[in-house]
Amino acid sequence: MDAAIFGLIVADLIAEPFDLRHPPAPGGLVLCNSIQLTTGGNVCNSGIAMAKLGMKVAAAGTVGNDVLGSAVIERLTTVGVDTTAVFRDADAQTAATVVAVEPGGERCFFHTVGANKGIDADLFRRCIPVLARCAWVQIGYFGLLQKLVPDLPACLAELRKAAPGVKIAFDTVNPPGTRAELDPILPHLDLFAPSRTEAAGLTGETDPKRMVASFRRQMPRGIIGIKLDAEGCLLDDGDHAVFVPACKVDVVDTTGAGDSWFGGLLTGLIKQMPLEQAGRFANRVAADCCTALGASAGIRSFDETMARMK
Repeated sequence: MDAAIFGLIVADLIAEPFDLRHPPAPGGLVLCNSIQLTTGGNVCNSGIAMAKLGMKVAAAGTVGNDVLGSAVIERLTTVGVDTTAVFRDADAQTAATVVAVEPGGERCFFHTVGANKGIDADLFRRCIPVLARCAWVQIGYFGLLQKLVPDLPACLAELRKAAPGVKIAFDTVNPPGTRAELDPILPHLDLFAPSRTEAAGLTGETDPKRMVASFRRQMPRGIIGIKLDAEGCLLDDGDHAVFVPACKVDVVDTTGAGDSWFGGLLTGLIKQMPLEQAGRFANRVAADCCTALGASAGIRSFDETMARMK
């Protein structure tokens, strides 16, 4: 197995256009172009992106024993994602988000945590038999894993004992957790790639290179990336750093772009691309994500994505 994605599994209800600046009067009705039930969270967004890029991917996490959970599992299975490590929680609904997409493509979220509230060390350990079969394990999101984070260093040590060759990636959300929570986790990681906003909150720095240097004090090996939104990304493997500019695109919806970028970067690394090429590939995947409604519809095959990099 190429990768397992552990963490948040979410059902997304996407409505567009949703003009929050001019809401209807109480009791009023506004017509939308579309309202779609799709998937969200790092497990679905990164996992489906990687599956569409031809990777063998496993999902790991929890959903409710409800119709939304069944729909999410069906979606993952349909695109070829292994759902062996997706567990049902009979006492909670599947996490869900109403995604309001404004006319310019920006969006805001109305969310219920649902079953994801139960993500803890016990759930992680239940997933280790699947995680240990994978070359990479991505975990997300730091900032939304309150029950797991205190135990995560010990859990990662157990995972490495079960699979010494596994590589571990960690993703964040805004606002992230605290630096005191992050520092014990960083030495266990092979890839850490927050956004510029998240990195600024964790380091107090504004310059991306200084952000990397701050994280490098606790993470002496592996890749540190800073996602720079419309500017691209900075990637540093400890020996050299590369800035990779973003791809120009007409934005339809930015939902899932960061997760798609992460899935693209993992795909490039698994394909043993040089660091700059892996960054270019990740940027292309994220740009393609923005060309369609939802977190996965715009993702193309590996060959199509490579051709669009030229």
